[in-house]
Amino acid sequence: MKLYQALTQVTIADTMIDDVADYQVHTVLRTPLHFTPRQIYHYIDAVLKPGARHDENNLRFVTDASFIAMHYDYQQTDFTAHAKTFDDKVTFAHQIVTDLNRHCSVNVDPEKKIFQIIFVD
Repeated sequence: MKLYQALTQVTIADTMIDDVADYQVHTVLRTPLHFTPRQIYHYIDAVLKPGARHDENNLRFVTDASFIAMHYDYQQTDFTAHAKTFDDKVTFAHQIVTDLNRHCSVNVDPEKKIFQIIFVD
C-alpha cells in the first residue's frame, strides 16, 4: 500500500494511529522521508476528511504536486507556514507527494504499542 493509505486506513479501535496517545510510530526505511510521520499526519488531517471514502476526498492533495502547490493553504500546519515563495510551495508539494506515495507495509504490535511502517526501498 502507499503511505497515505497506511496512515488513513489503519486504525486502533476506530482511532487513527497518530491520535492514540500510547502508541509509537516507527519507520523502517533506507531512504529517509522528507517529513516526519507526525507532520505527514497533520498534512493529511488538513486536506482529507476523516472516515471519508476515496470518492469523497480530493486525492489530488496526495497525488498531484502542481495541484497542491496552487491549492493547499500553507498556513494550515506549522511545518508549512514558512512556505511563502512559489519555489518553496513547489518544493514542499513535490516532497509531500513523494513521501505519501512511497510503498510500505504496516505492522501493529498491540503488546509493545508500536505502529511500524516498513518501506519498500
